[in-house]
Amino acid sequence: MKLSSVQNNKIIIKLLKIQPFRFALKSIRNVFFPNKFNGALEKTINIEVSSICNAKCIFCPYRLSYRSKKLMPTNEFRKIAESAVKLGYENLDLTSPSGEFFIRNDALEIIRIAKQVGFKHVGTYTNGISLYKFEAKELLESGIDAILVSFPGFEDDNVYESVFGVKQIQSFKRSITALLETHRRLKSNVCVIFEPRTYLTLEQIKESEFYECFVSKFVSNKIRISEPLRVFDSWGGEIKKKDLIKGMKVDINPIKSIHPFKKVYLCCRLLYVGVLANGDVRMCNCRYDSTIETEEDSLFIDNLRNYGSLYDLILKNENRIKRIRSNFIHGNLPELCKKCPFYNPVEFIS
Repeated sequence: MKLSSVQNNKIIIKLLKIQPFRFALKSIRNVFFPNKFNGALEKTINIEVSSICNAKCIFCPYRLSYRSKKLMPTNEFRKIAESAVKLGYENLDLTSPSGEFFIRNDALEIIRIAKQVGFKHVGTYTNGISLYKFEAKELLESGIDAILVSFPGFEDDNVYESVFGVKQIQSFKRSITALLETHRRLKSNVCVIFEPRTYLTLEQIKESEFYECFVSKFVSNKIRISEPLRVFDSWGGEIKKKDLIKGMKVDINPIKSIHPFKKVYLCCRLLYVGVLANGDVRMCNCRYDSTIETEEDSLFIDNLRNYGSLYDLILKNENRIKRIRSNFIHGNLPELCKKCPFYNPVEFIS
């Protein structure tokens, strides 16, 4: 019996949830089947305007307190954003590596500035806890293009607290209610994606009263819910099995190469740079370990305080950036990358 592509995809998804198969399949992909190069990656920049969070998720290193807690000044963000557009960046990711964007009172102003200076696409992840503090109409009309909502479940406060570390499910529901109702009323084109991070299955999430009686009525091509993430990145070994609860697993670091027999495919996340709230400029900016905000950080480029603009920093360090990428391809990975299960190979010609 011939299986359809949909059935094949379902089988692969199920196998990826089983650790030995996940390790094997990711290792084979890493060595032999990289993703095709997507030029949009090089046109994307991550600017963190808040390294402060209002949750203490068990899968996130925020609670380990490796970083300074800081809000980037608005005028500094404008300067960085203008410089980023000058460098050719078109897509802005406002997601913090371990903070919450909407903890800022001027979050909507940040989005408006991003669009004013010329970014074509602006998006961010959020835990949704603080969204209710903003008028939903103003948020959806601010210029934001995508809102990705990280959450552990819709119903049980115990589930919410056990995974996100805070008793905030009522604030979360209040935020989502206003967002979805206003989205429908405005016929908004903003993409809203719910991305569960939990030990629950998608079926269990959809069985909750809040989903059945409310959220499900809004699901469309612009509002959707993803398959739950139940296998979590180790953040360079900082997050361990003991940190999680039953039904949640720490990902196993897969094989990334068979160097020197074969060159290593570049991780797609090294195709873009990020700016931390303290002014540090890094490659990737998706993951960090205990070396964050120090010069021992293997993905650190430099700090903006040493330059007149982001434009100057990038141009001055162009050879350093190329060298990190070239070293990676030739088997000399940055220390953090060696420990990272989040590796995503891409065919890239520098």
